[in-house]
Amino acid sequence: MPPRRPAPPLPLRGHVALVTGGARRVGRRIVLALADAGADVAVHAFRSGREANALARAVRALGRRAAVLTGDLADDVVTRALPASTVDLLGRLDVLVHNAAVFAPTDPRSADVVAWDRMMDVNARAAWVLTSAAAPLLERTRGAVVHVACASAAAPWAGFLPYSASKAALVALVKGFAKALAPKVRVNAVAPGPVLAPDDDDRGRAAAVATTLLRRWGTPTDVAQAVVFLATAPYITGVVLPVDGGRHLRG
Repeated sequence: MPPRRPAPPLPLRGHVALVTGGARRVGRRIVLALADAGADVAVHAFRSGREANALARAVRALGRRAAVLTGDLADDVVTRALPASTVDLLGRLDVLVHNAAVFAPTDPRSADVVAWDRMMDVNARAAWVLTSAAAPLLERTRGAVVHVACASAAAPWAGFLPYSASKAALVALVKGFAKALAPKVRVNAVAPGPVLAPDDDDRGRAAAVATTLLRRWGTPTDVAQAVVFLATAPYITGVVLPVDGGRHLRG
């Protein structure tokens, strides 16, 4: 029998990641991808504590350490404490992934300030508070930040204007923090396109596919792989990486 090739080194072995909104959907896939790459993971959840604990057990089954943190990211005190709590529980912080977001349609004629504030609070202000609070800890480890933005930051969706505006603000923070925290901390973002197909909207699924160059939906794994790439790419900062099947080229 030919000799077995050694397993490739894990790029995040010995590193610790914090993932907000990590219990479900795309966040869950990001947590597992980081663990597959060798990282211990602190999983933040808002109302998905049971799912977060189940995910933590899955991370431990991979031979990694895991912790669960809960709280509303609209609360600045909760948000500011998350990076330090990660260090208290897991010893250090190397990668911050802000995935949590509020996503909801909003009538553009409604002047709904409650919807505006909620999406700005969680999607943009929490990114400001979280990255600011994490910065001193990430500087110690020469770590990385990866925010989860959205294709709508560049091409706003008429029925989702507060959401789109919050993601545009997030992109501005990514570029600004990349300047402010260099050279010790890298700050990037992924901008997913169609990656979670609705179960009950065949027409919507087909319309979304038509906007991509690859003529298909992506998956949460596509986003997670991009997050791991940006978390481990040592010479990339200030980038917003589209994960959208080429949709951004279609205007």
